[in-house]
Amino acid sequence: MSTTMTGNDVPGQISTLYQHSRRAAKESNGDLNKAIMRNVELQAEILKEASPVIAKRVKAGTLVIAGGVYDLDTGRVMPVKV
Repeated sequence: MSTTMTGNDVPGQISTLYQHSRRAAKESNGDLNKAIMRNVELQAEILKEASPVIAKRVKAGTLVIAGGVYDLDTGRVMPVKV
């Protein structure tokens, strides 16, 4: 996410994720933590609509999309409301 915040070119497969995280970076006003949280929210929205099967199950309440941020230092996941 920090690379997205700077607007620098990104290498390899990361570039496929870049386009989606760019919106979160723009909406964060330079706040990296805010950008990370917003990116989780946006990715959950995309996932909820990714296929008719997923969308149908979310709407029916038989599938829940959850979001979180994994902390590499502690190994803990901080839930993000999506």
